[in-house]
Amino acid sequence: MLFKNSIDEGYAKIIEKDHFRAKSLMKVADDALLAAKELQLKESNYSSIVRELYEALRQYCEAIGYQQGYKFLSHEVITYFLHDVLNEEKVSLRFDHYRKLRNGINYYGRDVAQETVEKALKEVPELINGLKKHING
Repeated sequence: MLFKNSIDEGYAKIIEKDHFRAKSLMKVADDALLAAKELQLKESNYSSIVRELYEALRQYCEAIGYQQGYKFLSHEVITYFLHDVLNEEKVSLRFDHYRKLRNGINYYGRDVAQETVEKALKEVPELINGLKKHING
């Protein structure tokens, strides 16, 4: 179980459940999702759209973590949380895909193809909607 190892190694913490912070993160995630959808689909915006979509997905995952009593200290550990704690193997794989895509943009200056952006605009909201079953209240 990689998530348990992440806690043992300090990449995630067990915390007191924080529903207020979770709700706040969900609002920020919704705003990021809306911002990504409102950006004009043109080459100069491709990277920004993908970054906003990833941020929305990450923040939503962090909100679920806060509701369940976890704080993530790396983005990679969210992949393990999705897989090991939420039993969301497909979402875990897709999250990791978008994490790596975003890292390529941010840290290596990689370009993003229009097809990738179009797929992300469809898929990320679907992933978020699928995670809503894990929200308490």
